[in-house]
Amino acid sequence: MERLVGQLDIALSIHKRLLVCRIDLHTNKYTSDNKIISKYLNRVKQWIDRNYGIKKIGYVWAREQERSKQQHYHLAIFLDGDKIRYPNKLFNTLKEMWLPIGHIPTIKHPYYFIDKHNHEHMRGEAIYRISYLAKIRGKGYRAPQAKDYQTSRLRLI
Repeated sequence: MERLVGQLDIALSIHKRLLVCRIDLHTNKYTSDNKIISKYLNRVKQWIDRNYGIKKIGYVWAREQERSKQQHYHLAIFLDGDKIRYPNKLFNTLKEMWLPIGHIPTIKHPYYFIDKHNHEHMRGEAIYRISYLAKIRGKGYRAPQAKDYQTSRLRLI
């Protein structure tokens, strides 16, 4: 939870307006490692850089597996809200890029805009929403070398 909030706050200090996107990524088959999410995030970051010119991208993902045979991931991405004002194109592309690997279910309120006018209220709502990634249930069902979660490594300048 500390790393999640830390990356969110660093992203807030980098961008005047922050777009927080929250999605779920379901896989078609089980994998013992997290290479699929790593490759997916690399492709997503390259696409965002090419299409929006955003280089400083924050994120946090969590791997879970409970009753199903394959794992799924919860992902939150922190982007420059001045460059992405209408995230429909972003969400459609994220779904399209994940399609060969699995599916992305529709979730309510998948994004938040945080700026100086609504900072306290929206920051709290976004943290509450993405804190779901930090829950313990569903974690640990993985190979020893695989991680349950990962965050970006944004740093203050």
